[in-house]
Amino acid sequence: MLRFVARNLNNVYKFSELQKFGASFLGSGNAEYLENLFDQWYLDNKSVPATWDSYFRQVLETNNFDFTPEPQKGQAVTARLDGQSGLRKLLSDHFRVLLLINKYRHRGHEKSQVDPLDLEHIQQIGKVKGYTKLDYREFFAEEDLDREFYIHAVGSTGITKDKQMMKLRDLINYLEKAYCGKISYEYMHIQSNEERDWFRHQIEKYDEFMPSKEQKLKTFERLGQEHAFSTFLQKKFNTSKRFGIEGCDSMISGLQSLIDEAASAGAEHVVFGMAHRGRLNTLYNVFQKSAEEIMVEFQDLKSTFNEDIWGNSGDVKYHLGSVHNVLFGDKKLRLEMLPNPSHLETVDPCVYGKVRAIQDYFQDEKREKAFGVLIHGDAAVSGQGIVYESLQMADLEGYKSGGIVHVVSNNQIGFTTVPKDSRSGLYCTDIAHAIQAPVIHVNADEPELVDKVFKIATEYRYKFKRDIFIDLVGYRRYGHNEQDQPKFTQPIMYEKIDKAPPVFIKYSDKLIAQGIVTKEQVDTLMKTHEDNLELAYQKSRKMDYNLKDWQPVPWEMIKVPVLWGRIKDTGVPLNVLKTLGEKINKIPNEFNAHPQIRKFYEERLSWIQKDQPIDFATAEALAFGTLLHEGFNIRLSGEDVQRATFSHRHAVIHDQKDPNGQDYVPLHNVIPKGQEQRLSIYNSHLSEYGVLGFDYGYSITNPNTLVLWEAQFGDFANGAQIIIDNYIASAESKWDVDSGLVMLLPNGMDGQGPEHSSGRVERFLQLSDDDPAVFDKNLGVRLTRQMRNSNMQIVQCTTPANYFHALRRQLRRDFRKPLIAMTSKRLLRLQAAKSKLTELTTQFNQVYDEALPEFLVQPNQVKRVILCSGQIYYDLLKKREDLKQNNVAILRIEQLAPFPYEFLQKIIGKYNNAEFVWVQEEHMNYGPWAFVRPRIQSVLAKTTNISNSPIHYIGRRPSGSPATGFHQLHDKEIQTLLQKAFEI
Repeated sequence: MLRFVARNLNNVYKFSELQKFGASFLGSGNAEYLENLFDQWYLDNKSVPATWDSYFRQVLETNNFDFTPEPQKGQAVTARLDGQSGLRKLLSDHFRVLLLINKYRHRGHEKSQVDPLDLEHIQQIGKVKGYTKLDYREFFAEEDLDREFYIHAVGSTGITKDKQMMKLRDLINYLEKAYCGKISYEYMHIQSNEERDWFRHQIEKYDEFMPSKEQKLKTFERLGQEHAFSTFLQKKFNTSKRFGIEGCDSMISGLQSLIDEAASAGAEHVVFGMAHRGRLNTLYNVFQKSAEEIMVEFQDLKSTFNEDIWGNSGDVKYHLGSVHNVLFGDKKLRLEMLPNPSHLETVDPCVYGKVRAIQDYFQDEKREKAFGVLIHGDAAVSGQGIVYESLQMADLEGYKSGGIVHVVSNNQIGFTTVPKDSRSGLYCTDIAHAIQAPVIHVNADEPELVDKVFKIATEYRYKFKRDIFIDLVGYRRYGHNEQDQPKFTQPIMYEKIDKAPPVFIKYSDKLIAQGIVTKEQVDTLMKTHEDNLELAYQKSRKMDYNLKDWQPVPWEMIKVPVLWGRIKDTGVPLNVLKTLGEKINKIPNEFNAHPQIRKFYEERLSWIQKDQPIDFATAEALAFGTLLHEGFNIRLSGEDVQRATFSHRHAVIHDQKDPNGQDYVPLHNVIPKGQEQRLSIYNSHLSEYGVLGFDYGYSITNPNTLVLWEAQFGDFANGAQIIIDNYIASAESKWDVDSGLVMLLPNGMDGQGPEHSSGRVERFLQLSDDDPAVFDKNLGVRLTRQMRNSNMQIVQCTTPANYFHALRRQLRRDFRKPLIAMTSKRLLRLQAAKSKLTELTTQFNQVYDEALPEFLVQPNQVKRVILCSGQIYYDLLKKREDLKQNNVAILRIEQLAPFPYEFLQKIIGKYNNAEFVWVQEEHMNYGPWAFVRPRIQSVLAKTTNISNSPIHYIGRRPSGSPATGFHQLHDKEIQTLLQKAFEI
């Protein structure tokens, strides 16, 4: 028997109660070890580890074995009864009992009754549980059921702590109730003993959970309000999509219980992210958004709609965000629902970022004032990769937020796809195991248990500051939307659903049977809610609705710059630049910096002290340093950003000798002591989609933090295209949510192949809402507010000074816009691409005129004007120098969007005898060409004395790939287009 026990413990139960005895017990691959250990102890108790000695003694003492170890080594331990064989039998029984208990703790969830439809064995749906048979006969015979067994375990929690002896039958009944009822738990995969013990206490003390009459009435009232709301909308707007929550109604009372618990734990801010299903129900019942507001959205009665007003496109009602201050007891909480598109789970990283930003803003290092709640669908949580990318942030220093409560509204179906076709794992929540997050499964038809589970989850989050999952198993009463017919594909499931009474009706009947409420009270509650909703509907027909009343808002007003001129001025006085430049370019002598990095900083310091031109990295550091000096905050994140992919930043310097030494951050030298948290530079995990979403969520929280996300290579950003399309480019127009997020995208055709060349600027330009017709129509008002009335800015800076101004411009104005910065890799170290310090005292240049007019003929004698953007300028400049051609001017468009119509018009007027060409290094179907062509043509047409001939394209021909993988071909292509650029 000992061989059997050892084999099972070793192969199956790596995290059992027996783990406390050490790896020597569980790690043994053969039963002989156990037998030898026991024989050793029997002969000499001091010859075994102290934990085993303690264990053997305790078992014998508890079972009334009288034994007296002899003081002399080598002498046997004497015992009455059957001697050694009796001891073996007793220990074998104890091991078998522990095996049974541990099997319930590990696998009891597979036998649970959490599915209100009991779909487990319907082939059409697929197996959703039941891998393991929990059968006591695996370890015992039927005649053992009424025997008492020793079950106690030293240092344990739960039943193995509280009980010494127990009949097997009673033990099994107890374990069945604890682990196989309408709540089930997955927690034994967690490595932390403390967390497992805490969970075990919650589970195995189930008899302590007895909701009071007051708690039952609160649940009854909350479910009643939700039931009345859903029923009213279904009757009044039966042809509208609302994505109701019916079938998982108890989630509403559960969320309210969660907030009750959070309020008592000290929470002040709760950020929600969820898809469309149940969103309106949550806003009405949990956020206390007025029924009038919701019904106005149903009827599309927004009185402020005006197609001539910029950024007024709006969105469907079940995508809109909301923010509201609510009272739960005597606690005031700020609840925020982030807006989201129909792309499921996309909001997840945004919530992580938003919560972290709030915590940073309030210096909430304990992560107790704010936390997030993510509400998933069962198909989405198991199918969307962004869930994993987001979960990986849970314990990363730059991204953790002290735990997110994940709620899966488990309809057991995704649109028309059932579990057997939508996941490979047993549960939709299996992804939780990736970060050792516990999972609680609960039957959605049991609202009292649902409330309990939501409270446990909140308590766990606050105690351990870790993510936790709630799998709320219910169903979806209607189709994917209320007009869909689900019986086309799930006839058996929906036959059961048709017969299932609503949760509120079931719960009301239960409370009536318990004598807690009467039928009349139920009817009165429903009548009151229905009357209130009808009154709200009548008011909504006459109501003016303003989206701003319920949109998410920043945590503080935009800080108006007071140093160095007007708001829009980005220049910094030269003496300040030098003072700050010296501070941020010094490394203490005693710090063990890498010699090359020390040389790197010494060189930058020398440039500043000697008024020599500076490079892009120095300009960036000065932009950060001056903004920090002004009182703003900086957050830079992305893959390898501390050093930077191209080893040009070195913002965080590592000690080369002391493995425990602190990193040195030169930019801290411009921040008052104790405020170092105002600068955050974090290397992210290898994720674009998730991290960009996080940083977007961070950016919409505090407008006085410059939030930057840098891609390893610019084209890697296409992994985050959903965030770019649905948030960065469109959120302000759809939801009136502002962001000043900066995307730094290394870009340039440098012969590094298809995946390390183009930052895909054409995709961003396609997303720009810049309208060339506005300039054509002379709408001057529009142009004076051009930057404010644009969805984002797209720049390709060719000088460190312009990059400096572009970054500072983000905060030195009274509005916020996303900035897409195509950053050249090659220009980081190009000697020609440097700026004088004095250029940092001016402002951003949207268009650069010819830089060397003294070497050219007079403007009216120029034969060709080359318009370009980005690093190709320096290739053109060198080619012109090599050819000694003085009748070709080169203009640089630094800001592509919004397009600088007026700035370009002021410059080109003097070139009245020239032809105009556009030159780019990208292929014709890539790069800015398609975007700039109609805009340049408009400027030419509106400029006096300029020939209105079509602008011509010079560049690579169209290609399906962004760049060639052959360096020789790359060189040939660039030389060909440079030659054409100067052929007049």
